[in-house]
Amino acid sequence: MKSGNLISESIAMTPTPEWSATPKGEATASRILDVALDQFSRLGFERVTLGGIAQAAAVSQPTLHYHFQDKAHLWRSAMLALAAVIAEEERLMDAARDMPAIVQLRMAMRLFLQISWKHPALGRIVALEGMAGGERLEWLDRHLIGPRNRRLAQIVREAIAAGDLKPFPPEQLVITLQAAAAGVINLAPLLRAGFGVDPEAPAARAAHDDMILEAVLGGFLTEKSRATREQTT
Repeated sequence: MKSGNLISESIAMTPTPEWSATPKGEATASRILDVALDQFSRLGFERVTLGGIAQAAAVSQPTLHYHFQDKAHLWRSAMLALAAVIAEEERLMDAARDMPAIVQLRMAMRLFLQISWKHPALGRIVALEGMAGGERLEWLDRHLIGPRNRRLAQIVREAIAAGDLKPFPPEQLVITLQAAAAGVINLAPLLRAGFGVDPEAPAARAAHDDMILEAVLGGFLTEKSRATREQTT
């Protein structure tokens, strides 16, 4: 089975974790988290206010404080709401651990693209906190993105050792691939305003995914790896 099919089928079979609609308190907390995640990802931590989140979530500030003691607690809770997304990615990568490293990397990038389209807040938050640095980025590294990124860097090392990838620094290669993949998704408003292009339209989305997999990732492939791909496709 091709890695793209494995990813698509696995995501389709795996339900998206959701808070229960009952009791009422859980539904309220879920609504607050949804609003908080969106606002933190679009505005950044410093510009977000608890009053603004409460208003957008249609709850009072006392109700918000009942569920989340302060803004830092709410931010961490919103980030942990994305943990299931990362966990599913890890599960799929575990299932592919016996494949050649270059196949694992290609699968990881397909999965990264699918997750980025489905959960754009994740990429926006990583971009914002990755530029700012500091305690929140360190928290994200420990609890959300660090293990995944280090795993990908190791896969890149193995692909380089196998002669399938050009010998660029693995850590930089991983971040370059991720930044390219998430860039169009993060800057969707710019594409709409500047070019009248909706990157979420099926054709535009497919073109973006092909650019990342064929042009960006493909640009890191060695001649040996390209020849092998041509023989098997």
